Amino acid sequence: MPSYPSPPPAAVNPSAPAETHRDLAAIAEINRLMYRQSTPREVLTSTATETGKHLGVSRCLVTIGGSGESRLTAEYAAAGFQTAGAQRINALAELISRMSPDALGGIELNVSTSPLLHDLGLTSALGVVLTDKETQLPAGALIVGTSQMRRWKSNESFFLQAVGDQLVLSVNHTRLRSLVRSLAVADERTGLLSRGAYVDCLLMESNRARSQGTPLSLIVLHVDRGGDLLRQHGDAAVDHFIEQLARAVSSAVRQTDVAVKYTAWSLVFILPDTNFENAKALAEKLRHVASTVHPSWGAQDLTISAVVAESTARPGDETEDRVTEWMNRAEAGIDDARQLGGNTLIELATP
Repeated sequence: MPSYPSPPPAAVNPSAPAETHRDLAAIAEINRLMYRQSTPREVLTSTATETGKHLGVSRCLVTIGGSGESRLTAEYAAAGFQTAGAQRINALAELISRMSPDALGGIELNVSTSPLLHDLGLTSALGVVLTDKETQLPAGALIVGTSQMRRWKSNESFFLQAVGDQLVLSVNHTRLRSLVRSLAVADERTGLLSRGAYVDCLLMESNRARSQGTPLSLIVLHVDRGGDLLRQHGDAAVDHFIEQLARAVSSAVRQTDVAVKYTAWSLVFILPDTNFENAKALAEKLRHVASTVHPSWGAQDLTISAVVAESTARPGDETEDRVTEWMNRAEAGIDDARQLGGNTLIELATP
């Protein structure tokens, strides 16, 4: 799957302990990996694996959802450990949900007081109950354990709580993205969302980027003189070309990117976790891919322009204001491309 690296995480206080630096860097990396996954189960699996490896534990177990069979589970098992299975993971999560956490949200268990650990080959465990911040209801659990007694540190409780908060957000976001895709697909041949989903997708991705402090960009891929081509060659020919174009460029973007059929002759790509420089590089790639797609009427009168704009990150702006300003800049970029005669890349600096 193609990827566009995000900027490195923000620097922390140089005087902070080395383990704090490592934990914050790991949280940022796990967060990036979460949002590159296309399904909730992939989010859970990625989180369990990376968390288990970072903390050097025997197992990392995670469950998301309500009670019973509706829960999703995932696990990481170190070398020599068999998979635990959903039933054991859920049983341990139920146990933790009935216990009182410490000041950082951590819940410690050992095999002498919690026999469930024995079936998992664990002697000591640390877990956190996950909470949906919107509903304030329990949303699951994130648990790590070792086969030897371990004195769990406060930074490990903090680490699990921070990862768990991001996990719930990521799963909710992935489910919402899938729902939007399923409800708003323009047609089965291209898989593009309709223009009616454009604003909703921008708002959704902008809210997520704001809460996570991650970059967000968009690209408009515009067939120059589209109106003239429509009049000269007809709706059917232009529609067929756009279908070909959509299929060709889909291999150059990630599954987590959102593609929208913006007009009869332009596509928009909303790019989570993508800064301005990486979006520019992708725009050039998309223009190159587009140049290899030839319309049925011949390519002698066909050129492609692209507009790149990154969402603003001013902390005082409301999401709706940010999205409106962002859309207006993209529209202005399309006008700039027309005035320049097309066949160009318009780079709109972030205000």
